[in-house]
Amino acid sequence: MKILLVTHYYPEHRGGVEIVAGQLSEYLLKQDNIEITWMASNVDPYPSDIAGLKCLSMTASNLIENKVKIPYPIWSLPSLFKLWQEIKKANIIHIHDYLYMSNLATFVFAKIQKKTLVITQHIGFIPYDSPLFRGLLSFLNSTLGCFILRYVDQTIFISEVVQKYFSEKTSFRRPALMIPNGVDTDIYVPANTKKRKENRQKLGISVEKNVFLFVGRFVEKKGLPIIEKLAQKFPSLEWIFAGWGPLDPETWGLSNVRVFRDRRGTQLTPLYQVADLLVLPSKGEGFPLVVQEAMACGTPVLIGSETAKACTAAQHLILSEAVEVEDVIGLWSTKISNILDDLSYLSDLREPVADFAQQYWSWTKCSQEYYQIFEALNESKNYKLNVRQE
Repeated sequence: MKILLVTHYYPEHRGGVEIVAGQLSEYLLKQDNIEITWMASNVDPYPSDIAGLKCLSMTASNLIENKVKIPYPIWSLPSLFKLWQEIKKANIIHIHDYLYMSNLATFVFAKIQKKTLVITQHIGFIPYDSPLFRGLLSFLNSTLGCFILRYVDQTIFISEVVQKYFSEKTSFRRPALMIPNGVDTDIYVPANTKKRKENRQKLGISVEKNVFLFVGRFVEKKGLPIIEKLAQKFPSLEWIFAGWGPLDPETWGLSNVRVFRDRRGTQLTPLYQVADLLVLPSKGEGFPLVVQEAMACGTPVLIGSETAKACTAAQHLILSEAVEVEDVIGLWSTKISNILDDLSYLSDLREPVADFAQQYWSWTKCSQEYYQIFEALNESKNYKLNVRQE
């Protein structure tokens, strides 16, 4: 079975969507009858460490991201012609999110060629601070997004929140499925108290202070302006950041802030392990991969209340607070103060958090469900599947 995977970027760009696509491909290729060709922009190097994966880097302009910090590469005409040719060769076409130019072109080309098309939709509505961006995304989701999700052969959502958002706006060719992303539980593992102390010493992180962690892009959507205010309000905490982007925490001039750059995969594990809490007041996300990775390492998380709804099975283990409110700083400050008043609660959470993540999120399970879908679609478009809907 030949699968053509199309994304806007490769994992080296460090966005959650492309990282998920890479992980899923790696596990799918463990099946004997799977061949995957991956087409993405040539903005970053393609993965060369996934056995059996054929990568085609498409010539693209990344001007939009460079100018306005919105990740939206524009493919060249020769790249689009190559895309048309590769669609001809594939049995199944798989795209991640509808909105990117490469994916829109894939949808059009696949429909013209009457190819089987599967979409994994990661993102719903993003409440940007800019009214222009909010309005534009809402309009595109309600029109173009709903049209595409209605006419692909199978729609898959990675969270309940995103599934509910689009399900209220459109119908689907066949029942939409919800398959949460997996997490690499061989890389992201919990550490005991002794190991956590050793890691702090190696990283130059205080052994005595409470450590709060942020992992991800340094952008508005991820809640960096909120965390800046919280770091100012809680100088006794050590705030560590692992990521990249225009809102650089090092420019805040705060002595309790430290930034770790260019870390990914196994390099992130010690940071997750040493932290007492992952703090992520992000908006408009499905269920961020960094939340799953932190929990797999036994680190409790404090995230936006809408984000927490994306995984109802874990809500009893997740700390959350509203993000899209006027007094967001006041609410999050109160939440953190209450946490600091009873730090034993965070310690007690570490074991159940790790146990849940290790048991519930698995790339093996996730890839097997995708494989069932691809195989059934390849054999017949009139298939019925019993995959998880929770």
